[in-house]
Amino acid sequence: MTRALAALCVLIAIPGAALAQDTTSVRSVVRIPGETRIEKLGDLNFGDIIPGDTGGTITVALDNSITTSGSVISLNTGQRAAQFRITRQILADYPNYDGPDGTDTIELTHISQPGETMTLRDFATDFNRPGFFGLPAYFFLNEFDFRVAGTLDVAADQEPGRYLGFFTVTIDYD
Repeated sequence: MTRALAALCVLIAIPGAALAQDTTSVRSVVRIPGETRIEKLGDLNFGDIIPGDTGGTITVALDNSITTSGSVISLNTGQRAAQFRITRQILADYPNYDGPDGTDTIELTHISQPGETMTLRDFATDFNRPGFFGLPAYFFLNEFDFRVAGTLDVAADQEPGRYLGFFTVTIDYD
């Protein structure tokens, strides 16, 4: 309604405007900053492995490197730490990581044989890595990526197939 009234006032104020018209469009934009959000960029993936006759462990580190123990053999097929991105509007807040840590365990279950499981443990995260002047690395950033890694216990002659487990990562503010 206001736009139509403004256009009418312009036509009245300019003689002869009814004979020649120019039209233009104007876009009106407003942004209301939302709350901080977290987005999963990639899953924690141990890739393809051969458990061997004695079993052991496979560890995916925060830098995506892998180590194995016992008779476990990694086939080097896309192992990577889980990766997340925080996007936020306030640059000087203090987010807290609430997710699996070194004392937690998660059970991975065979997707077609529920009785077959593996244990994921010894979680690590680089969420609180240091940044400039000893401040956390997320300080003064609108986007901040961090990772979560861990160790998978593999039984001797572990049943072949895909195993799946879930963990939750929450970022909160005190």
